[in-house]
Amino acid sequence: MAIKSLHRRTFLRGLGGIAVGLPVLEIMLDRHGRALAGGGAMAKHFFVGFHGQAMGGDGDPEQDRYRPDTLGPNYDLKQATMPLGNYNDVRQQVSIISNLRIPYNNSGPGSWNTEFHLGAMPPLLCGVSNPDDSSACRGITADQVVANAIGAGTKFATGLQYNVQPSWYLTDSAPYGRDVISYKSDGAGGVVPNPGQTSPQAAFMALFQGFVPPDPTDALAAQRELARRKSVLDLVHGDIDRLMPRLSAADKIRMQRHLDEIRDLENRLAAIPPDAGGECMMYADPGADPPIGGNNAGTGGDGFDTNAGYSDEDTRARRFSDLVHMAFVCDLSRSVAMQYTMAQSHMSAFPFTGIPYDQHEVGHSVGTTDAVSQILAWQLDQFAYLVAKLRDTPEGAGSVLDNTAMVLLYEGGHGLDPATGDPNRTHSTENMIVTVAGRAGGMLAGHHLDGGGLHPVNVLNTAMRAVGVDEDLGEVVGIVPELLP
Repeated sequence: MAIKSLHRRTFLRGLGGIAVGLPVLEIMLDRHGRALAGGGAMAKHFFVGFHGQAMGGDGDPEQDRYRPDTLGPNYDLKQATMPLGNYNDVRQQVSIISNLRIPYNNSGPGSWNTEFHLGAMPPLLCGVSNPDDSSACRGITADQVVANAIGAGTKFATGLQYNVQPSWYLTDSAPYGRDVISYKSDGAGGVVPNPGQTSPQAAFMALFQGFVPPDPTDALAAQRELARRKSVLDLVHGDIDRLMPRLSAADKIRMQRHLDEIRDLENRLAAIPPDAGGECMMYADPGADPPIGGNNAGTGGDGFDTNAGYSDEDTRARRFSDLVHMAFVCDLSRSVAMQYTMAQSHMSAFPFTGIPYDQHEVGHSVGTTDAVSQILAWQLDQFAYLVAKLRDTPEGAGSVLDNTAMVLLYEGGHGLDPATGDPNRTHSTENMIVTVAGRAGGMLAGHHLDGGGLHPVNVLNTAMRAVGVDEDLGEVVGIVPELLP
């Protein structure tokens, strides 16, 4: 006999505070599959991603190879957006909003002055003006607004923050805030940085540990057992064995898929080559992170070390995406902020373009929209991978993506640089583009929309509305009305 009901907050628990969250099963739902059995609404999830990238090259009059020629559905794909045709045409789940801008010269709500890399990033993230071009946000970011509104009761009530690029990669400078995209309240009226986790395996362990403060002896025993067995599932096998015979046939299939996904993620993390050092080595399972790449003395060209400035961010992005997927499926967090590449990113572009420069310098020294678009295509592929995973994971009568709103931000656009007056520069917040996905709140998917000069934060406001948070971010008021019914 199948059990009649199961609470959404049920966990499979094991030794030392190890616990495995469950996906939404039929047994948790009403007969329509669109609400929980107790009458509660299905959980909504919010994702904001960031890439330190502009849309074109310095001096190149070609604005971008990202924005489609056509408006509406079934938009055409350009060089930078070609990955959206993959993953069973994930373009149908992704909308592109072009013709956005952030005001400069302190000329409006959510504006900056003239120092691009430090000045323009805070208004993009928190919607508050940055008149002196400091590197820090003066307001909390969208991930924190959402977490504060709908995160209560989840394990990570204040959201998850992940950084795919783990190092600045230059010997003669430091990020000075370019490595942070989440800002939270300090509880006393101020705002403080909320740095992201850079270790995929430390993030993995956090998802499955600490549900109950363990006895130190039990915790040590759990670590030893985990090192021996190589899977958190082995530590909760008792609960698995008790639960599975009591589920319906459909729920057994869903549960087995969920368990297989966890085991597969562990195996993929364990296959990553060991790091040369670092705190990640304290975890015997699920494996060490990719080695941290060395720094470069310069940004590209002659003498650029094509073996440095890279820590296998391609693999890191995949694994962090897998962890976001797991966190949303198990409803461990309602909000995630993921920085794929830092602002003014000095991560090497060589591994995926063959160009011997860091990403930032490709826009300046190579200076072609073609070269920049090769970087953008790699970046967008990482977002498309996560969108497809959420789309392909059933949840109730739909998918996890149906209950999610996702926003991908880029550091710049292409156009006038207010510091120099040059009309075709990467240091510009003209002609910006924001990419979104998910159908939470009926959000429009698979369309190209002209943003009509709105602020990129208007897109964040729209995504927040989609997950039920009726707030505006910072000084920027309103939404992109075409995105919501």
